[in-house]
Amino acid sequence: MILSGRVWKFGDQLHSSHFLSGRHDALGRAGKFEQLSRHILEDANPAFVDQVRPGDLLVVGAAFGTGKHLDGLIHAFRTLGIAAILGKGFSAAWERDSINLGLPALVYPELYEHVQTGEELQLDLRGTLARNLTRGTTIAVHATDAGLLALLEAGGIAAYTARRLGIVDRPKAGAHTA
Repeated sequence: MILSGRVWKFGDQLHSSHFLSGRHDALGRAGKFEQLSRHILEDANPAFVDQVRPGDLLVVGAAFGTGKHLDGLIHAFRTLGIAAILGKGFSAAWERDSINLGLPALVYPELYEHVQTGEELQLDLRGTLARNLTRGTTIAVHATDAGLLALLEAGGIAAYTARRLGIVDRPKAGAHTA
């Protein structure tokens, strides 16, 4: 699994209230992730939602996602097309829930000092090298655990479990097929 995208870099201790104000929490609880995504990081970087592109990567400092776990945050990041969040460290709840929902939240502390916002980064999750394509530099990293990769490649814990159990999507009761 290779991640390649433009970097958005944020510092340490990015509390959940920094990337989404609680005043928008009702949108997440209602499942309105498209609307919710228009408010992601508006207090930390007002230009973010207008400039973010599908495939972009967040590179973050330590303790990302601490604080109240607001409904819908992970879905909102996925709606924006964020490919992964790579950081020095995450709150346990954020890391677990992101991975379970298919959004890679991966601890790669070695990347933080080697990238800046706007630079292009390529990371092979199976390998031990990342590349800052903007600078033309290579960064030594650790390989991602095979079990974690399987979860991410499946699209999260539900899809992974369904695949392992041999469950295929079936039409819902009352659904008409052509």
